[in-house]
Amino acid sequence: MTREKNKLLFAYGSLLDPDLQMQLFGRHILSEGPAVLEQWEVVSSEEYPYIRPNAQSRVHGEVLKMSPAQLKLADQWEEVPDEYQRETLTVLLNGKEKVRAFAYTRREG
Repeated sequence: MTREKNKLLFAYGSLLDPDLQMQLFGRHILSEGPAVLEQWEVVSSEEYPYIRPNAQSRVHGEVLKMSPAQLKLADQWEEVPDEYQRETLTVLLNGKEKVRAFAYTRREG
């Protein structure tokens, strides 16, 4: 039996909420630490905040370590692909290490 590898997810909003994590996953999700996504911005819409490219901005969040099953639940919560897309982006973790992580984005408002 092969064990599926954990995935990294850059979270900047509701998925950082411990109460929501308990509701969705039945446990708190391990954070790898604070992270910054350069050249992106958070946009507040009438529905939900989202991130989109912006060369003059940055988004602060955290990198969460999730199992593939937890990532599927997060996709459902984020309504992928109807509300958000899940993209792989490069984030600066703990102010020093660049890592590839998934992020929920919306390139068009």
